[in-house]
Amino acid sequence: MKRKALWISIIGILLIGFVCLFCYRHYIRQKQIEQKKHTGLVSEDFPVQDIKHQSKNIYEDAYQTEADNQLQNMRNNNSYTIEDPLVVWNPYGTNTGSFYYYGVSEQDSYVVCEVTCNNGSVIKHRLKNDSDSGVTKTHEYLITGLAPGLENHFSLAFYDAGNNLIHTYQYTVTLKKDKQIPAITKVEKGNSKSSLTDGLFAVLGHDKSKAKNIYYYDNNGICRGKTPLNDYRTDRILTIDGKLVYSYSLTDIAFVNRLGKVEKTLSLGKYELHHDFMYDEKRNELLCLVNDTDKDTIEDVLISVNIETGKIKKLVDFEKMMKSMRKRSVQRKGGKNTYGGTELDWLHLNSLDMINDKDAVFSSREESVIIKINNIYENPSIDYLIHSGSLYKGTKYEKLLLKQKGNFVGHAGQHTITVEHDASLPNGQYYLFMYNNNFGSAKTLPQFDWSLYPGVGTYRKGTASYFCKYLVDENQKTYELVQQFSVPYSSVVSGVNYIGNNITFSSGMDHTYGEYDKQGNMICTYTYAAKRYAYRVIKYDFTDVYYEKETIQ
Repeated sequence: MKRKALWISIIGILLIGFVCLFCYRHYIRQKQIEQKKHTGLVSEDFPVQDIKHQSKNIYEDAYQTEADNQLQNMRNNNSYTIEDPLVVWNPYGTNTGSFYYYGVSEQDSYVVCEVTCNNGSVIKHRLKNDSDSGVTKTHEYLITGLAPGLENHFSLAFYDAGNNLIHTYQYTVTLKKDKQIPAITKVEKGNSKSSLTDGLFAVLGHDKSKAKNIYYYDNNGICRGKTPLNDYRTDRILTIDGKLVYSYSLTDIAFVNRLGKVEKTLSLGKYELHHDFMYDEKRNELLCLVNDTDKDTIEDVLISVNIETGKIKKLVDFEKMMKSMRKRSVQRKGGKNTYGGTELDWLHLNSLDMINDKDAVFSSREESVIIKINNIYENPSIDYLIHSGSLYKGTKYEKLLLKQKGNFVGHAGQHTITVEHDASLPNGQYYLFMYNNNFGSAKTLPQFDWSLYPGVGTYRKGTASYFCKYLVDENQKTYELVQQFSVPYSSVVSGVNYIGNNITFSSGMDHTYGEYDKQGNMICTYTYAAKRYAYRVIKYDFTDVYYEKETIQ
């Protein structure tokens, strides 16, 4: 009798336990439904948690701490496994096409993630974890590349250290439509036999609007998320020590880890970013083209920012270095620069790149010149100029001009000057490539003789812009054109970059970007909707941040 009563008690306790578990899961599910209005989701076939933010500024410590604390509480309050993981939409606010994922596996493994959406290209990569061996039991990732406004399917395939498949988990989710995202209005295939490289095109500085975000597009022209910024734009995205580095305001730079968390920000104080910045790995410093707000000129200063300490140093003030050229310049008609201020935009530096660990090249749009500066960190001086016109004739700078080899029309209003080293070249030789806008205007230099640049366009109209590559020989003091092909005309902004063996371009005034093969044959061109233009479009594969180096096919 006692034994029977004991079994009845045990069964009763188990039933109560099952009822409590059912009620708890129902409660959690209802809370998720109630929270849905706070997420970027329309529907999903898996449990999704949400972060409650009091702070509105993504880049404030408070916002990031809120996400950290709530994620930690979620992990502590449940034993999440890869069968029943913790999934949170965009907890740190830095990528609207992403989910935070956390789950523990029974055996060491790595993950291959595949993301697809309606009409989108396949995004398939081995996800990066923090294990030195490459396999782990603790799986914490940011799943990226989900398309706003579309139904997305993503799978996580778990493999052991011997590359044997353990299990694959499938998920389906539809994200809310984002009205800020610029539409791709046309996708045009070219004649090249080459394939598009893996990666996402990052559209930077779209329309100079209040929505100053980064928009990511796949090879089919489908948007796969955005990164909100506070103001200005970012001129590029760097990868430094596994983190994405970009500017989120005129004076601030963010360092974002593989989970989307803003780990660090740097302030430039009185200096305002414009046009370009880069990373000097040897010194662990950022090199930034800036406006010094204490000056009555703009776009003519280079600073360095130590990433560890945040210390800022003014390296080159081009107004002081090129005093006589500065004195030749006049303010535009109306007394204001193109930004509406009264500061003189006499040089308009728009890009830079390092040649070695102490010398660098700079592009000036206003003077259509490439300037090499020796010893940028200590006692900088001009080493050479590359300019095809007569602007420096009769000045002390004339002797610094490299000699043009061959008969060709030089660059005019160029952007994105980039150094390319080649092991087959002798010492003292290297390539410089750029986006040659082929634009014939310099409002602060009315004496500029554009007749020496036949075929240049106006602000609104031109025949073509160009990918342009020079071979520079410092020993012979010469430069020659070794490759050139036409791209859609854009008088201002724009750029070219290599990714793998292909060349990407963006022609801002034409509202186009795309990809060419290394011979200059078009693979694909995309047209986006805009009232003005996007400043740059650069393609990134996000290796060493979200993904391991190898791409899984």
